[in-house]
Amino acid sequence: MLDSKYLYFTSAVLCLLYLVGFFKNGKAYKIFTIYIVGVLIIDYISSNLWKWFRIYNVFLHHFYELFQFVILSYFYSLLLKTKAQLISVYVLLIVLPIFLFSRYLFNPNLFLEFNLLETYLTTMPLIIYSTMHLYNNLGGKSEYYFTNIGLLFYLFTSTFIFLIYKLVVILEFDEFNDIMIDINIILQYIKFAFFFYQWKLIYFNKK
Repeated sequence: MLDSKYLYFTSAVLCLLYLVGFFKNGKAYKIFTIYIVGVLIIDYISSNLWKWFRIYNVFLHHFYELFQFVILSYFYSLLLKTKAQLISVYVLLIVLPIFLFSRYLFNPNLFLEFNLLETYLTTMPLIIYSTMHLYNNLGGKSEYYFTNIGLLFYLFTSTFIFLIYKLVVILEFDEFNDIMIDINIILQYIKFAFFFYQWKLIYFNKK
């Protein structure tokens, strides 16, 4: 199995690079920086939950998905152009968290279960927003183009991975767990490559 510590190191370097220009760039840049820093913190805590508190990381995964949905919805609200697109973002940004919180309020045991429905509900809107952003800028200059491509790539592929993981759990194919973890790590490296390239474009354009 691939060593995840190199992934955390790569993510930390990426966060530091984006933090350097945090106060010099616009709101979308700041929101995206908060996103990657938040994901790094949540991922690191999640990977150590069992060692520290004997708690399975599926508990923190719920907060990760909600955090990702909220912060990236706000990110795309700054990039999307049409009124209909923005209304759809704002409506889901209010309705979906209320729906998810209501489920956990009435059934707290869901916190300890992997919920594929939650994954789809929080991921599919982001995939749609990302696709909208690509469509809006066909043939023209797209703001945060490589950031968007990296997000779209990872959100789509990771959702597929979660679907396969659920199938593996049901069929008890435990030997595939390490393979799927390695695939997810590789996908994250690819995502980071897009983010690094976007930072390079932003930095040298400023220069």
